Amino acid sequence: VHIYSVLAPAVALVIVSTRQGTAEGSGFVVARAGGSSYLITNNHVVSGATTAEVLLPDGRHYTAPVQGTDPQEDIAVLKVPDGNLPLAEFGDSTKLKPGQPVAAIGSPEGASGFGSVTVGVISAVHRTLSNVGGGRSQTGENLPDVIQTDAAINPGNSGGPLADADGLVIGINTAGDTAANSIGFAIPSLVAKRIADDLIAGRKPGHPYVGVSYQDIASYLAGHASSSIQGYGIVVSCAVPGGPAEKAGIKSNDVVEKIDRTSLHNGETLGGVLQLHKPGDTVPFVVVRGSSQTTINVTLGDRPANPASC
Repeated sequence: VHIYSVLAPAVALVIVSTRQGTAEGSGFVVARAGGSSYLITNNHVVSGATTAEVLLPDGRHYTAPVQGTDPQEDIAVLKVPDGNLPLAEFGDSTKLKPGQPVAAIGSPEGASGFGSVTVGVISAVHRTLSNVGGGRSQTGENLPDVIQTDAAINPGNSGGPLADADGLVIGINTAGDTAANSIGFAIPSLVAKRIADDLIAGRKPGHPYVGVSYQDIASYLAGHASSSIQGYGIVVSCAVPGGPAEKAGIKSNDVVEKIDRTSLHNGETLGGVLQLHKPGDTVPFVVVRGSSQTTINVTLGDRPANPASC
């Protein structure tokens, strides 16, 4: 009840019409400036549209232009012509723990399901989402770092908030796994906020990129039982020629233990740590090579739409 009362006024139904038909999703207001309010939703909800209809719980409704989109992180922002809409508040997604209670708010059945709430827990953090259907558009999502929850995320929930017990937004509902039960995914709040801030300001968001293929240490050891490799974290299979990692001196069989002072164990992943940075940031990698540990500073690139393999 507390979560709903805190967040519901800021949550909206988003209706989009394109040549392919009508799509519905959810969104929530995150900022106000210059007589307008800015609402965040999923890119796949508004894909192919220049405007959307936004319907609020109190009955107010607006035609809102699409302020900006970021297909790589599946984030979009709508500019609503009313500078007094209620705001949702972001929480810190880096502090999430499996088992933590959460609630997903949205409109899974359009207007008839307005303000629907489902509850559950965080099942896992730092999951990679590959080609999982997201919303009624059935768009396949490929995201490097998402939250997994057992709170039901159904078509129409896409773009709505995943909230903690204090009513803070810790993720954006983006997809449910149609091949399984009680598996939904959300984009971490700090990733979404970084992208939304850029879109609201009219900037093109950047996407941090290192350019490595790798395995986590458990997967590596399962295939190399007699390996003498040392350290914990991830094992670099190869560095993309000319990529940021290769330029900095990262090599095959290096074991990356820490990135920016964050240890890559207990669920922390390369993608999860990097998503908090921007292209151009120089980030220290603590690397074990053979029996020696060293720190290599890597200047992050901007992730291409189709990254090269190695």
